Amino acid sequence: MLDQGIIEPSSSPWSSPIWIVPKKLDSQEQRKWRIVIDYRKLNDITIGETYPIPQISEILDQLGNSKYFSTLDLASGFHQLLIKPEDASKTAFSVPQGHFQFNRMPFGLKNAPSTFQKLMNACLSGLQGSRCFVYLDDIVIYSFDLSSHIDNLNAVFKRLRNYNLKLQPEKCEFLRKEVIYLGHIIGEHGVKPNPEKVRAVTEFPVPKSPKDIKSFLGLVSYYRRFIPDFSKYAKSLTSLLKKDVPFEWKNEQQLSFETLKGKLVTAPVLAYPDFTKPFLLTCDASNYAISAILSQGPVG
Repeated sequence: MLDQGIIEPSSSPWSSPIWIVPKKLDSQEQRKWRIVIDYRKLNDITIGETYPIPQISEILDQLGNSKYFSTLDLASGFHQLLIKPEDASKTAFSVPQGHFQFNRMPFGLKNAPSTFQKLMNACLSGLQGSRCFVYLDDIVIYSFDLSSHIDNLNAVFKRLRNYNLKLQPEKCEFLRKEVIYLGHIIGEHGVKPNPEKVRAVTEFPVPKSPKDIKSFLGLVSYYRRFIPDFSKYAKSLTSLLKKDVPFEWKNEQQLSFETLKGKLVTAPVLAYPDFTKPFLLTCDASNYAISAILSQGPVG
């Protein structure tokens, strides 16, 4: 990062903790590593910027009637943004090789996601909702026919070039009938969970503490729209997260744990909504949960 100008030597009085975590194997089956800096103390005194991050479900629901998909991934997206010189000293960290600070936006800063999303929205203004969508550094381009898709790709490439934003080619997919996007597999007929992400849920060990339950529910909740009556199945697990409730893993919790795993493995493909046809809203409630399902289907 020093050679790339992402960081520089620093004399800043700031110093946030740092550690190294492994990344996924690359296309050559080589292990890469990522620097993670704990900016919690800095974030605690940072004024938050209010800017909306897109809802993933809203993006996925608007991909109907598409037959071709391409996904683009920016190369170290956050690092493509410069930091104001007067703020760089606050990002400092120490390693055996010395004391350094970032010239470009690092991961972990409180306002980094909103800042990056704001940039991408400006970059792709007028294209989102008709040719593409962007969630942070992940872009999906969609179209009904091949010629339109080529036009859409060229339009997006032109915008990225104008903003001097660079892609990571090995993580891009072009002209596919089915692609992985934001933890889902999207195709002509609908959306389904990414099996690789589902595997992390199905291989999750039996929780031994409330912290483990939170981790498990965090994973499975990402796909809760694929699991009808999710709250009902999760009730016995969430009950162990209440204050002053002792952690006692019983048959009831084990059954809920296994049921949620099973429901996700057999999750259906969710069809895209057709906004030219009527919707049916079904609601229900109990003493511990409420639910609503927005659906479409044959009348009667």
